[in-house]
Amino acid sequence: MPVDFGSVGPEIVLAGTGMLLILLSAFVAKERQRPLAYVGILGILVALALSWADSGATGTALAGMVRLDPISTFFRVTFLAAALVVALTGLDFVQSRGVSVGEFYALLLLATTGAILMALAWDIVMLYIGLELLSVLSYVLAGFFREDPKSNEAGIKYFLNGALASAVLLFGLSMVYGLTGTTSIPGIAAGLGRAVQGPMAPVALLALGFILGALAFKVAAVPFHLWAPDTYEGAPTPFAGFLAAVSEGAGMAAIIRIVFTGMAPLSSSFGVWIAVLAALTMTVGNVTALWQTNFKRLMAYSSVAQVGYILVGLAVVTREGISSVLFYLFAYLFMTLGVFAVIAALSVQGQGEDIADYAGLGQRNPWMAGLLTLFMASLVGIPTTAGFMAKLGLISASVSGGYTWLALFLAVNSAISVGYYWNVVRNMWLRPSPEGAVPARRATSAAAGLGLAVAAVGVLVIGLLPNTFYVFAHWASFIPGH
Repeated sequence: MPVDFGSVGPEIVLAGTGMLLILLSAFVAKERQRPLAYVGILGILVALALSWADSGATGTALAGMVRLDPISTFFRVTFLAAALVVALTGLDFVQSRGVSVGEFYALLLLATTGAILMALAWDIVMLYIGLELLSVLSYVLAGFFREDPKSNEAGIKYFLNGALASAVLLFGLSMVYGLTGTTSIPGIAAGLGRAVQGPMAPVALLALGFILGALAFKVAAVPFHLWAPDTYEGAPTPFAGFLAAVSEGAGMAAIIRIVFTGMAPLSSSFGVWIAVLAALTMTVGNVTALWQTNFKRLMAYSSVAQVGYILVGLAVVTREGISSVLFYLFAYLFMTLGVFAVIAALSVQGQGEDIADYAGLGQRNPWMAGLLTLFMASLVGIPTTAGFMAKLGLISASVSGGYTWLALFLAVNSAISVGYYWNVVRNMWLRPSPEGAVPARRATSAAAGLGLAVAAVGVLVIGLLPNTFYVFAHWASFIPGH
């Protein structure tokens, strides 16, 4: 069968750049590796350009293992944009810790490649390969600071939980293969369409349960979220943002590919269960975040709550629901990476990671405090921000799909979230600086400043001019065979 490598040009560029960085980092001293980060950023920009140039392509490639279509283009662009923001804002942080910049950026690019492969997958073998590539490199990145006990703990906990989830997913996929006799996602849809009409229907539902459970771990949905707080707290701050934006997004892409497309014959069974999972996830995430004192742990529970919001759109099982999910994922990328970028930049300047350390930040560093306030406002869903328009889309889709009660859950949970987001904002603007607080320092590197600017502009532009992004999300929301 012909293999069209040109169709996966962006992934080849990312993987090739990552391997080149590994090679170069072996010959360049750690203190001189800053230029290697720019090589990685250049690789991401080239991959983005190739993705945009190839955005109109449709069909399968790599002997039917991957599919090029609007939704794969959307996830390609989203994951590459997230990787670019992380690469720009994480350079100072990584270099300040005295570790290999080249190795960090190599792992970042290769992990992004795995996430994109999950979105492109048109075969469960490719889906699993992408998942393992993303997962294994994520375990390494979480524990990248080998001299830091918290980073070691983050890597080990993430690995142990992730290995179990991978085994559960593999078991569910093997059951699907046993039922259908194929690993092709469209072939699975056809095979399950026959299986659910016979005595094997309960086995198909059991396989669905295993697959959904494993992917729920990947996106940190309740009750599979327990790894997230420790991993976010101990992992390098830029990578914690990557986990929130890219790893969770890849899990959503996998759910859309295998569950909504390959297991479409069971669609009448999983809508209600996803709705219950969404309500539970957003409630537990928001309520637990209320009493957090560490900023990164707070953002971990915030990410859990955001996953609950996103699952609202998936529960609807309509094109409008998928469109609202894609719009939310794109908006969420800018606001959550913006928060982690601010935490990383302030950490380089000597700022602590406890919420109490942010007291008086508005007087010491009004520029950073203002950016953080903007990102927090968007996470709450204040009008004129990206978060408001994204939540409005989810509420509209859930009401149209007959899940009015779920829309109310989303609205109530958004109100609950004000408590912990406002706690950070109040500390920054209404409380005096603690004794010995870090003095004002406005300057950041050009790379970090550019990354923060991209995140801030993204939050404002999506909030003020949402129509273009709604059109993009609707165009991408077509699911083949659904």
